[in-house]
Amino acid sequence: MSPILNASQEAINAFGKSTSQFNHNFAESGLFTDEKLAELIERYPREYYMLNTMTAQGDKPEWRSGEINNVSGDKVLQALTDGRIWLALRRFDVVCPEYDELVHDAFSEMEALQPGLKTFKHNSSMLISSPGARVLYHADIPYVCLFHVRGRKKLWLYDAENKDHLPDSTLEGVILRETEEEVGYDEAWDKDATQVVLEPGTALSWQLNAPHRVDNLDGLNVSITTDYFTPYAQKKYGVYYTNGIMRRKLGIDPKSTNVEGLSAYAKCAAALAIKKTGIVKVAERSMISTFTLDPQNIGQIIDLPDSERTEIVQL
Repeated sequence: MSPILNASQEAINAFGKSTSQFNHNFAESGLFTDEKLAELIERYPREYYMLNTMTAQGDKPEWRSGEINNVSGDKVLQALTDGRIWLALRRFDVVCPEYDELVHDAFSEMEALQPGLKTFKHNSSMLISSPGARVLYHADIPYVCLFHVRGRKKLWLYDAENKDHLPDSTLEGVILRETEEEVGYDEAWDKDATQVVLEPGTALSWQLNAPHRVDNLDGLNVSITTDYFTPYAQKKYGVYYTNGIMRRKLGIDPKSTNVEGLSAYAKCAAALAIKKTGIVKVAERSMISTFTLDPQNIGQIIDLPDSERTEIVQL
């Protein structure tokens, strides 16, 4: 069964470079029913999931992390349907290879359709989120492909090359993991954004590091999101990683973000050496658990007192 449907030549050529939209048939696998999702939630270890809640659309942005609190899979799914909650089930390769296989087949087909395309370091997660839930303005480190399966959501995509929307120092901070990928946002930038409404069966990939935000429109939203690298993305990562170290540790204001040439090669080599040896310590952000699901009132959360808030460890 082909996982990719109705991909135009334009979408095929754009994949791994810029915005590419096409259709997929993941739902036909039978892996996205309520029963299958509840089973999947119950088998997920704590170190591989993230549970979040956020302010309502239009309110002051706030994004908080929490715990499932031993709530059964079907009740978690009900809480996601009734509340304002966002659940990410990470590391398909470790926990649920049957879902990883869907993504593998889709990428294999896209690479076959676009000769010369090379993608690697695929890292997939299941995103299950409430009607009306949102994802705040942020930028991802690698390329992203979102395979949307259930519900409807709206994305705003912003130009990664616009330094007002994404200054170099901000992208460096994201790559160095100083923040949780959230970056400064001004609603006036919306006039420059591309708006995309995702229906079930739609896949979307976009420009590398392009800032974006998401509002769910209706229905329980279920998607698979896959991070992936290309040779270009890997080189850009190395350049910005080393520029970030130069700015923060050496007091140097790097002027070039070029990913080609000897300078870029040297920066990529330096980034690899720094990460491998650990000779430079980067102040990575920590994530703190501030709430749990309420097992008695499904869809509600219980705020944890400061004394019970703990750091979330992810593998």
